[in-house]
Amino acid sequence: MAKPSAFLKIPKERIGVLIGPEGAVKKGIEEKLKVELQIDSSTGDVTITLTEKAEDPSQLFKAKDVVTAIGRGFSPEHAFRLIRNEDALLDVIDLRDFFGRSESDIRRVKGRIIGMDGKT
Repeated sequence: MAKPSAFLKIPKERIGVLIGPEGAVKKGIEEKLKVELQIDSSTGDVTITLTEKAEDPSQLFKAKDVVTAIGRGFSPEHAFRLIRNEDALLDVIDLRDFFGRSESDIRRVKGRIIGMDGKT
C-alpha cells in the first residue's frame, strides 16, 4: 500500500531555511510530525511522506502547513508554532482575489496588514 504523501513547491531561496543548519529544521519537522521530507534543492520540490510511526494522518497536513509557512517567509521558530498550538493554522490568501490586480492597491493593503516594521 502506498504511503500517504503531499507534494509542494517552495522558492529555491527558502530551501536552506527549510533544511536549517546541519539539517536541524528538517530533522525537527520529521521527528515531531513523524514524516519524511524529500527536498529537491535544484527545483524547490518538496515531498512529504507520512511514516509508519505516525499515529494521526492529520500530521501530514500539519507538516505541509509548516513547510508552506517556511517557504512563504516565516522563520522556522514561528512555523513550529503550528505544531505546538492545536488552534493555530495557516491560511494563504491571494490579495488579488479581494483587491484587484493593481500593484499600488496590493502594496497599500500589504502595508496595512504587515504594519510598521512588520509589527502587526
